Amino acid sequence: MLEKFNAGVAALNRGDAEEALLLLREVTASSPGLVEGWNALGLALLRQKRLDEADAVFSKVLSLSPRYALGLLNAGLLRLEQGRIEEGAALFSRAADLSPGALAPRVNLAVAQARSGNFGQAEETLLAAGRRFPGHPDVLYHLGTLYDRVGNRAKGVEAYTAFLSASAGSRPSLEERVRARLRAWGAIP
Repeated sequence: MLEKFNAGVAALNRGDAEEALLLLREVTASSPGLVEGWNALGLALLRQKRLDEADAVFSKVLSLSPRYALGLLNAGLLRLEQGRIEEGAALFSRAADLSPGALAPRVNLAVAQARSGNFGQAEETLLAAGRRFPGHPDVLYHLGTLYDRVGNRAKGVEAYTAFLSASAGSRPSLEERVRARLRAWGAIP
């Protein structure tokens, strides 16, 4: 089953959700207690926008292991996709508490806070993440989008410019969107 699990995760990572689903369904059928298998299956379903099925699978993940930070994170992503923002924020917060060395729960918590209109909280969350993970492109990008959203162009330019420097060509499509936004503001670095 380990080979099938690894092949399923590899298929998921290369964007072949159908192959991932096939393999991960076999894994979960053969090893129903393997929380990682259920989590990967839920992520494959989420990526295919099969939200009801993903919801059931992430419920299984959290019933097997309520403190599984990656499961909490992915269940939170599902909640965001479903428009259940407050539930997503609560899941991201729990995942952040359980994994102090992980950035993703903090960034996603800030995204949920911003979507709820809690821009001050989102900024605090991102600034705290920036202190923990200095110069991380994800933090800088989301700070830029937050400042853009609240109309603070000066801070947006600062965050986006820092993002471009930190990202340094590693995220070309995202970097192009940021450059386009900076050009629209007349602030291309």
